[in-house]
Amino acid sequence: MKIFCPNTLEELLSFSQSIRRDGSSPYLAFFRGQINDWPIKPSITRNPVLSDDEILEKEKYFFENYNEETLGIKVLEHFDKDYTKYAQEWHNLFQAQHLGFYTRLTDWSQDFNSAMFFAIDDESKDYIDTDGVIYVYECPYYGEQLINFQRDEDYSFFDQNPFDLDKAYMVKHHSQFPDDFENYAGEIRRFRQDGSFIISTSKEINQPIENIPYINHYLVKIYISSKIKAEISEYLDKGFKEFIYFASTENNKEEVERIRKITLESNNKSYWDK
Repeated sequence: MKIFCPNTLEELLSFSQSIRRDGSSPYLAFFRGQINDWPIKPSITRNPVLSDDEILEKEKYFFENYNEETLGIKVLEHFDKDYTKYAQEWHNLFQAQHLGFYTRLTDWSQDFNSAMFFAIDDESKDYIDTDGVIYVYECPYYGEQLINFQRDEDYSFFDQNPFDLDKAYMVKHHSQFPDDFENYAGEIRRFRQDGSFIISTSKEINQPIENIPYINHYLVKIYISSKIKAEISEYLDKGFKEFIYFASTENNKEEVERIRKITLESNNKSYWDK
C-alpha cells in the first residue's frame, strides 16, 4: 500500500486530479474518507464482545426480518428480483448500508469530494485535532476483484448469495429510478454519494479490508491532517452535508432524524443488546 501525506489542500486536490478516470484506464478509482485512522471493517463487527459466529447469526436474523413493516422505512424492491435468485438480497444490503443499518459492507465512492466530506464529518468534534484518512482503491477493471452490475458479464452475481461469497469484492451497482425515487432515502443517498461497497466474506468478517493482500496492493492511503481538515471544510459547499444525507423531498430534516433514530435503535438491539 502506498502512503501519501499532503501538506496542503492544494496538494491533495492535485493528487486527486492525477488519478486516471479516462475510459482506457486499467482500473476504476474508488475513495473512502474517515475522520480517524481506524481499520476498514464492516459496521457489524463494531461490538468486540461478539464472536464471528454471533455476528453472522445476528446479521442473518436482521435480514430475515428486513421489510417495511419491521423497519418503518420504505424498502425498494429490485427491478429484477423475479428473474434472479438473490437480486433482492443484494439490494437489501445496499439499501440498509446507506440508511445506516449495520451490514457487512464498507462504504466507498467514485466521487473524491464525498470522500473528503467523510474525512471531516465529525459532529462530536472528538477527532478535530487528529489525522483523518482518505483511501484510494485502484480496483482493476478486468480481474476478480470487481462486481460491476452494469456489465452484462457480472449480472450472474445476482444468482449468487451475497452472504456466501468466496472473497471480498468491490461492488458497483445499478441505481433505480422509480417515479417516487426520492422517497427511498437509501437509494437517493447512494446516488448522491456515488456510492459503491466492498463486501466482506463470512469467513473473514473481522478482517480489516486494508490487510487483504489482493486489495492492499492497489490501495493508496492519504493522511489528512487537522489543518487540511479545516481547509476541506472551507472548500466544500456549505450545503454539501444536507445534499449527502438527503432523505426526503418533504420535511427532510425531520426524516433524517427519524431514520437516524430507527437505525440507532435497530443497531443497538441487533448487535449490542444481549
